[in-house]
Amino acid sequence: MTKKQNETEEIERLVKQLEHYTRRLEKFERLDHQLHKISYALERSKVSDILLNYTNPRRVFFTNVLVGIGRGLGLTIGTVIVLSLLGLLLRQFVDFPLIGDWISTLLDYVDHEDRPSP
Repeated sequence: MTKKQNETEEIERLVKQLEHYTRRLEKFERLDHQLHKISYALERSKVSDILLNYTNPRRVFFTNVLVGIGRGLGLTIGTVIVLSLLGLLLRQFVDFPLIGDWISTLLDYVDHEDRPSP
């Protein structure tokens, strides 16, 4: 009977250990799931890109220079397009009685300023 009792106690001890390890494994799985959620959130927020930019001053400088050049070119090209379209639109109104003279004078002034004087 002692042998059977020892075997039963050994089995109970092993079952308790198994339950203990199972609970620990479940805790680790929950922790792993939470870490995956945090990792996914950090990837979506692009924290690594932000940290890379703030830890490298040269990169920040050159990025800002390129952004400034891009904005300047965009503003210049946009202004040229808008003013050109406005000039084309104003040329359509030269024949109107009241504002036609004013627009004609304005267009003559622009045409005269475009050409270099001899």
